[in-house]
Amino acid sequence: MDFNFLDQFSTSISHIMLLILIINVVVHLVFAAGIARDVGHLHKLNTSTQLAPGFAWVLATLVGGVFVAAAYWLLHHSSLARR
Repeated sequence: MDFNFLDQFSTSISHIMLLILIINVVVHLVFAAGIARDVGHLHKLNTSTQLAPGFAWVLATLVGGVFVAAAYWLLHHSSLARR
């Protein structure tokens, strides 16, 4: 009976980890899509991105997620951004 409980617990943990992974992938995709949209908007305004080209920001956000998106926002839209 003890082994069955541990097996069920292990299966539950595996499902929770898979769910967290899926949510993480979706969050990265959503933030990358948002940055891609904003890079397009900057391009229409004839403004270049800071530090890296727009596609590099999108790829970095796919990998780094929220932290890269926060860095992008700081460099492009906060009061610290160069105008």
